[in-house]
Amino acid sequence: MRTPHILLLALVLITPCRLVAEESDETLEVMDATPSTTARSDDRYVEEVVVTAPAPEQGHVPTLERMFQIYESRRRGASLYRQGRYGEALPHLLAAARNGFKFAQARVGFIYQQGLDTPQNPDAAVGWLGVAAQGDTHPEIRNYFQRLWSRIPAPYHPRFEAVVDEYRSKYGSTANRVGCDMSAKAGTHIKTLSCQFMDDYLLRDLDTDFGVYVDGMNTPTDLGVGGGESN
Repeated sequence: MRTPHILLLALVLITPCRLVAEESDETLEVMDATPSTTARSDDRYVEEVVVTAPAPEQGHVPTLERMFQIYESRRRGASLYRQGRYGEALPHLLAAARNGFKFAQARVGFIYQQGLDTPQNPDAAVGWLGVAAQGDTHPEIRNYFQRLWSRIPAPYHPRFEAVVDEYRSKYGSTANRVGCDMSAKAGTHIKTLSCQFMDDYLLRDLDTDFGVYVDGMNTPTDLGVGGGESN
């Protein structure tokens, strides 16, 4: 059954021009949220496009190669997103989103909600924003999802509850061995959301430059609007 236009409109009306929240290396900022003309992307081939290392079984430790590729996709997706190149950003953001990184999940949800360089998809929008709002997350992400949910007509709640449950089961941070924490960055009183692989200490032990690389993504200057999550 096709989603009525009124439901699609309700999902799009909420905060159409800016979704801002702080990450420890970036902010959830959408510029003017005006769809550009770059090529469309979808999530059917994201793993093959940007992450070549095999996915581990859920709950198992990912390989060092995979952790590095996900971090790099997260960084690349955030950079393209900030430039308004949503179609190019989407595969990279999806790679990070599927591995439990909350700001990537929220950005993907916003892209699908607004139809930025890809067709609008209410199920994907609600699913990604729902998992991004779960557990330790940035208050603005949680508030955004709550406002979005309040616009969904009550008869559709069971359908979208099932969607959110599925996304949380597959893409939740804990299920993908990612830890997220809202805490004050050293030397400041500003709380930021930081998400990292629980096992990235393995990479840090092998290569000190990698530790500097990851920590560099946890600075408040990446988007120029404050701190939040690691790309």
